[in-house]
Amino acid sequence: LIAAFVEDERHHSECAKAVAAATEGVVYLHGLAECFSMLTGGRLSVRLTAESASRLLDANVAGRMEVVSLSPVDVMQVLRESHALGIRGGGIYDALHLAAARKAEADEIFTLNLRHFQAFAPDLSDRIKRPSA
Repeated sequence: LIAAFVEDERHHSECAKAVAAATEGVVYLHGLAECFSMLTGGRLSVRLTAESASRLLDANVAGRMEVVSLSPVDVMQVLRESHALGIRGGGIYDALHLAAARKAEADEIFTLNLRHFQAFAPDLSDRIKRPSA
């Protein structure tokens, strides 16, 4: 999502097109917080105010897509399965995004991190895609 909103990001064009073309979709609740953090935190080429970032995410994501949350039981299941899948460190966040996609029965899962997503959810690998130009 970050690449869709930040023009200086390497994959901005294809990600912006994917978000704009989405007539329905799902996003993991924590993903909204991750986006907000990145957009307001100053590590990108832009740094939005909290008000601007929340408006951007509301209009383009939360207002247009189903926001999926995971229960504590869901999260603990992912944590328990992490060893068998080779998940460590920040990879757990990718695994949680995948768990939310699985819970929502997503037909397509878009990511710029194909390698992790396919390794962490081999059963979903046919649905995992990179946004295309």
